[in-house]
Amino acid sequence: MKKIWLLAIPAVVVLTIITVVLIQQNNRPKQVVEAFEQAVDQKKPEQLKDILLVDNKKAEIDESSLKAFVTYLNANYNSYQVIKDSLEEQLEKQEYSMTNQQISLVEDGKRFGVFTDYKLKVKTGYIKVTGLSEEDQVTLSVDKTKNSLMKSEEELYGPLLPGTYDVRLTVKNTLGTFLEKRKVEVWGGSKQVSLLVDDSDLAQKDKGVQQNVLAALDVFNNDLIVFQTNNYETKHFTNVTDEVREVTAFAKYDFEFYKEYVDEIQMQYLGAVVNLDDLDINRFNDEWLAEVTALVSYKNKMKVRDMKGFEDISYKTIRTYKMKYDEKSKKWLIADLEEVKADGSESDDWENKTELKNEDSPVMKWTRKKDESNMF
Repeated sequence: MKKIWLLAIPAVVVLTIITVVLIQQNNRPKQVVEAFEQAVDQKKPEQLKDILLVDNKKAEIDESSLKAFVTYLNANYNSYQVIKDSLEEQLEKQEYSMTNQQISLVEDGKRFGVFTDYKLKVKTGYIKVTGLSEEDQVTLSVDKTKNSLMKSEEELYGPLLPGTYDVRLTVKNTLGTFLEKRKVEVWGGSKQVSLLVDDSDLAQKDKGVQQNVLAALDVFNNDLIVFQTNNYETKHFTNVTDEVREVTAFAKYDFEFYKEYVDEIQMQYLGAVVNLDDLDINRFNDEWLAEVTALVSYKNKMKVRDMKGFEDISYKTIRTYKMKYDEKSKKWLIADLEEVKADGSESDDWENKTELKNEDSPVMKWTRKKDESNMF
């Protein structure tokens, strides 16, 4: 009898162990769901790494994607509640397969070849970049990661674990390379979220592009007095379109008429004040255009023939420059001009402005040759 009792002890122990294991196994699905909710509620994304699966193995489950995932769920209570309700329904029905929700409780193989393992399977999403032209080359990456997101033939970036992402957008085109940080929520049954990008807005905000436009304005203002003091030869314009060159060529004939009455002309470009609120850079019909307004100042004087001293012909003008970007020369060209006489106070009302100083600028001179005379 004692021997039978001694032999029965191991059987009881084994039975107890089996019972405990079975209870734990039955509770395993619930434990996975509880672990999920705890990680989200306590904002501890790292605790999700071992209990998540993705429907596309190309999607990364790493620190940044898990953080984005938890951030989204905490910021979107309704979506989070729908997911929890769906998981609870799966537990009640003991149905562990993919549902129509973003997250499903599923079976994930066997542990020790005996016990079923459970995980949360997540539907991944993609980012669709829209609003760009054909020439724009785009790369997209998640902030604080080294690698760019993969791009499919359908121009989709991903796949990504659902979540709220800080992404780095890089757009490269004729004007340069533009960087922008954006916040994107990757979610929804459509499996793709549109990221609208305005390349004109990127160019407009870019300090380098702005400086190139202002530099073109400044170059023209300098070239203008070189043109005027060199017999109105259009070759002295270095950044105008052929159309502008053709129009200004007619000024040479007017100058030929009145130069006989002038002994000398002196011109000096003093600088300009640019109204940055009027600066506009945009793409139209696959062509980059810019428009900007400036208050421009010149210090000029002229000596009329057979009269003593110089007459002051200095002036200020409000000049609106219309430009287009020339891909061949890789610079902005003046395509049109409009100007009105100014008294110099106009820029006082401009809130956002910058001054283009032309300190120690050269004085350009035109002098009539002694043998030049058509007067009788």
